[in-house]
Amino acid sequence: MVDYHNILNPQSAVLYYKGPFDREILANISSQLRRRFADNPRMSAKLFSIFIELAQNISYYSAESNFFYDDSKEKNILYGENDRVKNHGVGTVVIHSEGDEIILSAGNLVPTDKVQDIIIKCEKINSLSTEQLRELKKEVRSQERKTDHIGGNIGLIQVALKSEHPLHVQAKVIDDINSFFIISSTIEK
Repeated sequence: MVDYHNILNPQSAVLYYKGPFDREILANISSQLRRRFADNPRMSAKLFSIFIELAQNISYYSAESNFFYDDSKEKNILYGENDRVKNHGVGTVVIHSEGDEIILSAGNLVPTDKVQDIIIKCEKINSLSTEQLRELKKEVRSQERKTDHIGGNIGLIQVALKSEHPLHVQAKVIDDINSFFIISSTIEK
């Protein structure tokens, strides 16, 4: 993402966001994307779907999290007291336009010991045809969920199916525990 900041042409930037990914922020960004690309419903629907999948990954799995808590008022300023323990993953999303393509990149901190597993998963997804991805999606969807897993475990498969392009992944070790992991997806306009 640092590279993006340095090389991204401001004229091609569609969206740049860094922070927590809670429901309100997801809804706000989603609505902005739909308005921005209202003249291209097919591409807009793909972009929206991919954004939601990658943003949910950040929200659910980022090693960095945040919640809004006002120490002076001793209460959560965004959620009810029953939701105080909820937190939301922090990450970065960059969406930019390059010629006939929109590129959506989502990055967040991931425990370094999990990076290789995610890369292997992405490589497997990239090696499959569309039909094989659909079969894998059905297979994964029918499997019993792990107790520590929040989503349906089909998000990256869905991203590959929607974009019709391979997933691009990058990881950079940040410290002894975490790496910054980026997944990019390309959508044709």
